[in-house]
Amino acid sequence: MAVGLATLWAADSAAQILFNQIRTGVVDNVKRFPRYTCVQTVTRAMYQMPPAGSNCANIVAGRDRDGIRNRILTWHDRLRLDVAVGEKSEMFSWAGASKFESGDITELVSRGASGSGEFSSFVSSVFGGDAEGFTYRGLADTPLGRLASFDFNVPLTKSHYKYSSTGKAYTTVPYHGTFFGDPENADLRELDLEATEFPSTDNVCRVQDKIQYQRAQIGQNSFMLPATSSMDVVYRNSTESINETSFAGCREYVGESTIRFDVDEDGNTPEAAKRPELRPLPSKTRLRVTINPPVDSAKAAAGDPIVGVVTMAVKEKSEVIVHVGDKLHGRIVRLEQTLGANPRWTVAILFETIERAGVEQKISLKPIDDGDRTPLAFATGGRRGFSAPALSSITSERPAGGGIYSFLESGNLVLGQKFESEWESR
Repeated sequence: MAVGLATLWAADSAAQILFNQIRTGVVDNVKRFPRYTCVQTVTRAMYQMPPAGSNCANIVAGRDRDGIRNRILTWHDRLRLDVAVGEKSEMFSWAGASKFESGDITELVSRGASGSGEFSSFVSSVFGGDAEGFTYRGLADTPLGRLASFDFNVPLTKSHYKYSSTGKAYTTVPYHGTFFGDPENADLRELDLEATEFPSTDNVCRVQDKIQYQRAQIGQNSFMLPATSSMDVVYRNSTESINETSFAGCREYVGESTIRFDVDEDGNTPEAAKRPELRPLPSKTRLRVTINPPVDSAKAAAGDPIVGVVTMAVKEKSEVIVHVGDKLHGRIVRLEQTLGANPRWTVAILFETIERAGVEQKISLKPIDDGDRTPLAFATGGRRGFSAPALSSITSERPAGGGIYSFLESGNLVLGQKFESEWESR
């Protein structure tokens, strides 16, 4: 493959001019990026393809030949995250969290395939000097319209494409791809990447990334930002994972501080000082709750907020310390369905605060009755007494401070007032 632009098209050709305009626009776009944050919704699915041995060439050929006809959905979930984009990095948190928790999405989402780099990493690499061998392929009719297409290659020596199949050590691999630009305004509209050169000892055969861009207003300026992206991974065991990601609510991320002169010596505002003082709940306080508003798996995602409503008052020495209707606030940290002969939903919940008498305070809880909520299994544990049911192996994956529940369901799952759980304060 040729590596010099001059050998691919004439320096004064329309293709060269368009290429220069697209590249200049992308580089300028990245340089002008403010710090901003977007809500990222990721729908993930795992499929089983027909067996094709362990040879990657045969597996990939079969996948491309058959498409989606013969694959079977075996697992799926949905994630809702906040992503903050800085000058050279991305930070992630669950949607609506008070702070960004990690620069590595796999530290937040430990299960399933995950990826990052849609905002600046890939375009900075491709248009910033890592890519070579650019080839103009002409105009192509795409779902985004009639666009100019250019192929490119990024060798291992210049690649920053890293992957990990173990969640630990990362390996860098070369990749190639195609980008599509609008011939009318020279905007980058899509960037397609493909990596196929993985070690023979690894389970990955091929990774394909597709990122589509659109103009978005942040502050007073317009920028090219990702609108959607997908990551398709074909594995050596004839399975395939597909992540479909959409981005919304992008806004400038500005840290602001407010100076107030109407606070007391403890830092309380007049409004806070008027609130009744609540002492923390005693340890081993039992709380029985239902979920309201309901969580519907057709719309909900890991990362979404969840509210537990107390259904039974709690007394200490004849004094009511928790009333019926008091609330636990937290979030869903896992919401996934495994399909097959016995389809099952797995849900993990983490409550972080309790609201009593209109005052919200932090709380640390442990679940009392999580595990398998299949009716027969749960009845064996004695629901009326709220003793722990016979737990399935999923409880070994219980999040710190949270509970994990399993439901034998083939369709959508709804957690509402009929779903009761019990928790104990630490």
